Amino acid sequence: MGRPLNKKNFGPRADAAAEDGGGQWAPAAFTNQLYGDAHIVNQKGSKRFTVATTGQPNQVCTLVARTPTASGEVSIKVRDTDGGSGTYFVSKISGRTCTLVADTGTQFSDGVKVRWNRTGAEAGLSVLITLA
Repeated sequence: MGRPLNKKNFGPRADAAAEDGGGQWAPAAFTNQLYGDAHIVNQKGSKRFTVATTGQPNQVCTLVARTPTASGEVSIKVRDTDGGSGTYFVSKISGRTCTLVADTGTQFSDGVKVRWNRTGAEAGLSVLITLA
């Protein structure tokens, strides 16, 4: 699995409006036929997470590099330095790096492995976890 994710990234976000790197991620998930914002409860592997959505029981979901369309799927989006317009889906994530698949971004090719962080992207070097 590689280096596991830090637990500070898990749990419900108290500051959902802030985009300053504070708080936890808000991935999109499709759990028990309900699509919406979610939070990660724990990590099962580099592509599997226990996810909670409002009003639904926790469910183990597989990370997909697109918008979730079926029950048991979760996605994490990251941004590059192009003014927030360059976005990527994460296909695999570890404690310090992630593998990307382009959504609207052009700085990185599909399948490239880059560093991620919660405070700001560096052009051609790292991406910012989107706090949706």
